[in-house]
Amino acid sequence: MNLREQQSNPRNNETQNELPTHHIYEPNYIALFANHLPGLKVAEYLSRCAPYDQIRALYLTGENIDFDETIIQATGISRDRVFTGPDVIKSQNHLDWLEKQELDAIVCVYWPWLLNENVFTLAKKTINFHPAFLPINRGWFPHVHSLIDGSKTGVTLHQIEKGADTGNIWAQKEIPILSTDTAKDIYDRLQNEIVKLFEEKWDDIKFGRIKATPQNHSAAIYHSKNEIEKLDKVDLDASYKAKDLLNILKARTFGNRGFAYFEENGEKIYINIKLSKTTKFE
Repeated sequence: MNLREQQSNPRNNETQNELPTHHIYEPNYIALFANHLPGLKVAEYLSRCAPYDQIRALYLTGENIDFDETIIQATGISRDRVFTGPDVIKSQNHLDWLEKQELDAIVCVYWPWLLNENVFTLAKKTINFHPAFLPINRGWFPHVHSLIDGSKTGVTLHQIEKGADTGNIWAQKEIPILSTDTAKDIYDRLQNEIVKLFEEKWDDIKFGRIKATPQNHSAAIYHSKNEIEKLDKVDLDASYKAKDLLNILKARTFGNRGFAYFEENGEKIYINIKLSKTTKFE
């Protein structure tokens, strides 16, 4: 294990922000595509790993300006290295600039758009975060589909390829659904677990201590974004197994919001449920 490897993780070095004066180190250059809370948590983690991990370019969705600003502040990155939206990486001028950054890694955290090959091939390694136990539930809203059909849930770090969530797997962990889980419960837990998995495996990936393994494509399940809309209507004249109906309502309850509905007198009536192992509900 070399000095850079020993010092790269803040858990291994309480003074990670102080450079050794008698050694030459090689920083690890990263382009971070960050979104939602996991994007912020990963930005904070990589910043704690500085100067051995350096974010050379930060990409944000622009969907929540205030939250994007929180991510920028967490990284401490120069404003001229921050880019917003999906179109900037379609520019050849920008791609030329990105190539000059000599990236060691591209890290995509809940990024909602696929990266083109001329982007992800600019780095020696790529990591995408997907909140499912791949190859099960590639694509959109995997937690919703697991609640409905009972498919295995988990989190996966994988390489980026042309297809959606098709790349070789760096690491994954199964995260079982609890009997009281609604969509929001398992969604939040998957977010926490995937960040923990990244923190546990980042050094192993970075230093080549683990190899990415191919997915079993014959077992793959893919869900498109618009599939979810077909799940919401509850037909009051239809027959449902109690378990199937309960799973639909659990899958379409997200915090204080409810997306499942039935129609009565020409109006949509939306449904939100709570579950508890006691008679008390918080």
